[in-house]
Amino acid sequence: MDAFMDKLANKMLPFAQKLSENRYLGAIRDAFVTIMPIIIGCSLFTLLNCVFLGKGHYFDQWFGQPFNGVVEMGSAISSAGMSVMALLIVFLVAKNLAERYKMDGSMAATSAVVDFLIVTKFLSTAKLGEFIQTYYLGAAGLFTAFICAIATVEIIRKLMNVKALVIKMPDSVPSGIARSFNSMIPVILTMLIFGIIRLITNAIGMPLNDIIFKGLQQPLSAIVTSPVGLIVIYIFYMLLWGFGIHSAYIIGTPILEPIYLANLTANAALISKGAAATNILTKPFTDGTMFMGGAGNMLALVIAIFIVSKRSDYRDIAKLGFVPALFNISEPIMFGLPVVMNPILIIPMILVTLAGLLIGYISTIVGLMGYTYVLVPWTTPPVIGLFLSSGANVGAALTGVIILVVSVIIYMPFVKVMDKALEAEATNEE
Repeated sequence: MDAFMDKLANKMLPFAQKLSENRYLGAIRDAFVTIMPIIIGCSLFTLLNCVFLGKGHYFDQWFGQPFNGVVEMGSAISSAGMSVMALLIVFLVAKNLAERYKMDGSMAATSAVVDFLIVTKFLSTAKLGEFIQTYYLGAAGLFTAFICAIATVEIIRKLMNVKALVIKMPDSVPSGIARSFNSMIPVILTMLIFGIIRLITNAIGMPLNDIIFKGLQQPLSAIVTSPVGLIVIYIFYMLLWGFGIHSAYIIGTPILEPIYLANLTANAALISKGAAATNILTKPFTDGTMFMGGAGNMLALVIAIFIVSKRSDYRDIAKLGFVPALFNISEPIMFGLPVVMNPILIIPMILVTLAGLLIGYISTIVGLMGYTYVLVPWTTPPVIGLFLSSGANVGAALTGVIILVVSVIIYMPFVKVMDKALEAEATNEE
């Protein structure tokens, strides 16, 4: 088994390392980390409106009109973040990527926002004047935002290397003004390139946002959220964890989260309008079904150790890791037990992940668990996270309990095997 693990590690680790070092994925990951507090805040106001304050809900039934203004305020706060998510992302991705190249991050970021808007569809009416639908600035525009941000930085970087295009200012000119003039021609040329792209897409009769959404974002989302795609992704995800690599930073945040956040935003928009949500896979769904106590449902492993393990060292580590696991921090158990490079525990870690996904999926389809539409902090304790993210749905909390129990049952025989294996090693040494 050890030889097999070594072979698998030798094949997977180079690929994982390339992903972790990819500057584009890193820029996207850091951008989402930056806006996470904003998205969580917007989600909490959506939760308040849709569960407590909105028309027909608890506070409205009890007190009526006095809360109408609060509802409007909550809607404004939610829309202010969720409806312009792509605009925030295009700025941050460009800034992060430019800074990795040691470029002027502010210049690149503001240019990227302008370039993104250049290819975005504008509407005009006599009454309202010129405007942009927030549809294109929200979750549906995320992949367009990635592409525009990366393309803007790369084009400006290449043009800045052409000395004839860089305006040199005397040393007496303040550095901020000099930097602005240095990049002037590359920035203008980049805007021209995006303008030409707009001309081409106008001739086609479909804005770039729609082309990318229908040609890239939707198909990729369909692949990632398909049954086969999910199984492959999360087996790989947990194997990386099994080799000691933090999968969230390589696969989760830069690749999966944009899709899951887009699904969450779509659900929140539908729920806010009084319609039914349609997307099962969202970030709080995966957090609540597959990451109870952290990756691999580590809280279940801690409980399994308390129930069946007779080894005092395991129980001591489980005691140390119990409180962190309650807040979805898995590292004390992952590296302290360890689970990392432990073939006996890597197997159930994969099994509980897939079992949690399956139970949560089925529970949502049959109507026991409500759809998730609120992004709660990832440190929210298991079961409570599912309860809140689904709009205080009791069935979601029950689903979380079922997943936790099933996960404990899956871990228990493997913990026993590990106990016996170590006992056998101790006997052989004697």
